Amino acid sequence: MDNYAALIPVKGFDSAKERLSLVLESSNRSDLAKRLASGVIKSCSGMRVWVVCEDDDVEHWARDLGANVLRNPIKGLNEAVSFGFDSLKRKGIERVLITHGDLVHPEGLPSLMTKAEIVIVPDTKLDGTNVLVLPTALDFSFSYGPHSFRKHLEFAEKTDSSVLVVKDSKFGFDLDDPNDLHEFSLENGSDV
Repeated sequence: MDNYAALIPVKGFDSAKERLSLVLESSNRSDLAKRLASGVIKSCSGMRVWVVCEDDDVEHWARDLGANVLRNPIKGLNEAVSFGFDSLKRKGIERVLITHGDLVHPEGLPSLMTKAEIVIVPDTKLDGTNVLVLPTALDFSFSYGPHSFRKHLEFAEKTDSSVLVVKDSKFGFDLDDPNDLHEFSLENGSDV
């Protein structure tokens, strides 16, 4: 896995998890985002990990965890992932695992690297894309946001690559809304 890497886009912790603002104070959202993203980075140990960000605090936090950092020059998730993916390609990385930093159960993420040329892990609602594994030789069009799973799958199926969709996996559980937070709290037996 010398030419493999994980790419994790992380927005500023102060603005993280805004969809949870009705149920969590800003400091709690920040702490939760940092805790989840730390777990994602740690789950990718054994691989080179790159965090793409726009924030000084995120950069320092990522470096403290041993991750490499790419500073995204343009705001936005699709822009961050495109920038990071292209940067890793220029560094000679052949395969990239792109994952969000809010996965509840990230343990074992590196196991997805060898499943197929393209691996897509949707969220539990089959709407968003939680994990993508791609060869950097592919000119992939990132479409994060509403219906990203369908968009990424349609794009992947137009390539000559083998495609594996991993549904109903632990990697599908991320924290996006109050219902996710409630399920997370029940799993952990406590409030966040």
